[in-house]
Amino acid sequence: MNFTIRQATAFDAEAASHLVTGLAHYFLADPASAQAAPFMAGLSPSAYAERLSSSPFKHYVAEDAAGLCGIVALRDGSHVYHLFVRADAQGRGIARALWLHAKQQSSHATFTVNASLHAVPVYERLGFVAVAGPQQSRGVVFVPMVYSQA
Repeated sequence: MNFTIRQATAFDAEAASHLVTGLAHYFLADPASAQAAPFMAGLSPSAYAERLSSSPFKHYVAEDAAGLCGIVALRDGSHVYHLFVRADAQGRGIARALWLHAKQQSSHATFTVNASLHAVPVYERLGFVAVAGPQQSRGVVFVPMVYSQA
């Protein structure tokens, strides 16, 4: 699969929102629940547009012939805020390429992520290690993980 990676712009907000909300069933117990509503609001196109212009965040997107196929966002240079790949593009190295690109752009040697249960094996393959058991917040069940460059 051919894809390119570039820094995200405000023009990517709607496509990024669509990509991530389309995968909500992987990381939310019930995306339609009242408990998840504030979290889902943070995935709206306007919320994405705000983060894309916010200095604590760096976003990179992968694009293929069909459009945006993946996104990674680092907060404060060391926390993986988002790493998502379009369902039909998963398993093709896009998440790894996005992660390696974001890591290379950062000056940090240690990274954290709150990985959804579905994504834990992916993050383990990328070199992250769980530092605690599953936790839940705002309808999301996640595992805190850390990556340290040796």
